[in-house]
Amino acid sequence: MFKTCKPTTSTRAIIRARLQCFGREEGGAIIVMTIMFLGLMMIMGGMAVDFMRFESRRTMLQSVADRSVLAAADLDQDKVAKEVVIDYFEKAGFGGTIEGEPDIIDTADYNSVGVKARYEMNSIYLKMLGIEKLSAPAAATAVEGVANIEISMVVDISGSMRNEVVPADGSASTQTKIQALRAAATTFAETVLVPKYKDNISLSFVPYSEHVNAGPAIFDEMTVSKKHNWSHCIEFESADFNTAAIDLSRTYQQMQHFQWNSIDTNNDGVKENGVIDTVCPQYDYERIVPLTQNLDALKLEIAKIQPRAGTSIFLGLKWGLALLDDSMQSVVTKMIANEDVDAAFAGRPAAYPVDGVASETQKVIVLMTDGQNDSSWRLQDWMYQTASQYAHWASNNFWYSRDRDFGFENFTNFAWKKYDNTIGNTYMQQLCTLAKDEGVIVYAVAVEATDDGRTEMAKCASSPAHFFSASGADLETIFGAIAKQITELRLSL
Repeated sequence: MFKTCKPTTSTRAIIRARLQCFGREEGGAIIVMTIMFLGLMMIMGGMAVDFMRFESRRTMLQSVADRSVLAAADLDQDKVAKEVVIDYFEKAGFGGTIEGEPDIIDTADYNSVGVKARYEMNSIYLKMLGIEKLSAPAAATAVEGVANIEISMVVDISGSMRNEVVPADGSASTQTKIQALRAAATTFAETVLVPKYKDNISLSFVPYSEHVNAGPAIFDEMTVSKKHNWSHCIEFESADFNTAAIDLSRTYQQMQHFQWNSIDTNNDGVKENGVIDTVCPQYDYERIVPLTQNLDALKLEIAKIQPRAGTSIFLGLKWGLALLDDSMQSVVTKMIANEDVDAAFAGRPAAYPVDGVASETQKVIVLMTDGQNDSSWRLQDWMYQTASQYAHWASNNFWYSRDRDFGFENFTNFAWKKYDNTIGNTYMQQLCTLAKDEGVIVYAVAVEATDDGRTEMAKCASSPAHFFSASGADLETIFGAIAKQITELRLSL
């Protein structure tokens, strides 16, 4: 209960009493406190509204800055970069917020566009605290171009590539898979090997089938136990698939030159002679093209590739990765001296990043297949150890010779299986892991491949976004998109 005061009869006493009563009066105290807290809540609520407005405008300004420099730096942009940036800000309602001039750099290697902006927002409620304006800054820089990029394009030219593509829409096929590959590889090369990127991008073209022909430019600079001149394949052993490097201190064995595939053009069961489809690719257009930026020459080689023999994805990958590994620097140096590689690529392949420190060189593998890892056979050593035997197998098909010269003995008396699907998949995944651990970006493209092939390729890719499974009819589009990604914009905020 509130205390009440009783009036007195004396005027002075009345005044004194009332003053004393007022000093003791407690009525209305809660109302005063309520008014004070309500005022504070209104101020704090108003501050929140101002800050929300500020953050919304700041985010919008930053977004406009990002998009404007990306558009202006695009190498395909045909408008003046400065005008593109200003136009973006004006159309977004931020005209006049750019501080100074956009920072434009246009060199032979790249385009760079930077912008700084500031938006001054009048406050509503913060004025009560003496804050008239809030200032929202934004800055963005976009660079389109490349640092140094090393690419290995590793493509399947096995026998199944002669089959017609299967259009995704079910329409009639108009090309074979090898034709689709020629077009796709050409598009890829035309996208990355352009004058704008001269001396920045090196591209190694690695066609593979049952084996990989390193070509004399590489073969002759390695220590190899050479047995013949018909082809240039190097045999790798199990331990070689545990490393990305090529050990130049050791002696490698040269692959036997013979044809395992039988020939029966009449389909009558009678084996015919011929060595047109040897295990090791033998023709000059089946060789590796190492570290090139000569677009015209590369396109000529791509146009020549033909379907042949079996499929050893892991051997193509081994060479593709080796040509990105700095263990090959001395070989590249010698190839430069022999004018087999452009002098601009001295010092390549560059070293991998160390302890996560960013490198100026980006390394990329584009791996493509239409099948899966197959078996691969070799002649028993006793059948391939003299010059006359080398010459015999360079002229005579294995199955023709077996039927004619060896009767119908078990063929395993004369040959042994070096690789099969399980071994090939194991080696392939070991190499994929090595590549990704070193920061190599791995794109994997399965073109109408088997279930096993798609599975292994998906596992090999750097991420699900780097794996493509599609019809051969889509191969050129896919290769074009990959090439564009490799030279894509890089945004620095």
